[in-house]
Amino acid sequence: MTDATAGAAAMDAAVVDPSNLPDDVILRVNHLVKEFPITKGIFFRKQIGAVKAVSDISFEIKRGETLGLVGESGCGKSTTARSLLRLLEPTSGDVWFRMEREGEEDEIVNVATAKKDLLREVRRDMQIVFQDPYASLNPRMTVASIIAEPLLVHGEGTKSERLDKVKDLLKVVGLSPEHANRYPHEFSGGQRQRIGVARALALNPSFMVLDEPVSALDVSIQAQVLNLMDDLQDEYGLTYLFIAHDLSVVRHISDRVAVMYLGKMVEMADRDALYDRPMHPYTHALLSAVPIPDPHIEANRERIILEGDIPSPANPPSGCRFHTRCPIAVEGKCDVDEPEFRELEAGHWAACHFPEVQQVF
Repeated sequence: MTDATAGAAAMDAAVVDPSNLPDDVILRVNHLVKEFPITKGIFFRKQIGAVKAVSDISFEIKRGETLGLVGESGCGKSTTARSLLRLLEPTSGDVWFRMEREGEEDEIVNVATAKKDLLREVRRDMQIVFQDPYASLNPRMTVASIIAEPLLVHGEGTKSERLDKVKDLLKVVGLSPEHANRYPHEFSGGQRQRIGVARALALNPSFMVLDEPVSALDVSIQAQVLNLMDDLQDEYGLTYLFIAHDLSVVRHISDRVAVMYLGKMVEMADRDALYDRPMHPYTHALLSAVPIPDPHIEANRERIILEGDIPSPANPPSGCRFHTRCPIAVEGKCDVDEPEFRELEAGHWAACHFPEVQQVF
């Protein structure tokens, strides 16, 4: 078999989907794992351990929906997002993605194993908006060059056609086409984030990762960017994975919400079900920290304070990873047996041995 034939066979294998992805699902993640090696030595580096950033998580995202992903810093949210896009190489697991083609049959691609040429095609449909609008734009490039770069990389249009596309995209995100020849330092944080959104939209993607896109912005600017993302989703039929710390923001923009803790997914449900009836003690503690506008309710409700620090992902606890800080942990059970991430109600998943206890909190 020649190298070309072998490469074509590998590409075909990446497109075959043994899991029969339903028509309404655009992304399915199966047993995703991402570990970073810990090494010692200067010249002969020896691996002595691994940081278990993402540990065997599985979930689906449906077409046109927004899945919110929340959790403390260091829990693996951004690592998960970058592994989905192959900006980081997954250690193991599958990422099945539906490549939508107008007038043609959809292709189901395993992004985790796709070869270079196929991955290049997949990235037309999968884009990301980064957290820091000050660091994600090249200060030496004009806005026109930044937004047109994806078009140039993928060989889209002539120079004048790309410039016309840039001006159209600037209008779409609420900026003036006259801004095309300016540099990033001439814009505010909210305007820079809009430029990042325009760049992500350049190739007409169907799926976008929003990695804490408003955390570096003022509250009033956050609302503007969130409303922009809502409008774009309605207009272009986009699907979002929205990563954030602010649970109020997540509730505003998400259709479903997934909660991560120390590399594991501990709960996932429809937005209202998760906020009204959390079934994992970690989710309950997170929600207790969200301020309530009514001062009387806020003054009388009980805040759940988690004791201790987050364990190291290089040496996570045995059993349930949350048991070292859990207020309802049972010795001999939670510290020994890892809970299964299972469906407790229709569409409501949780990894807890005693989910019924949450109802009495």
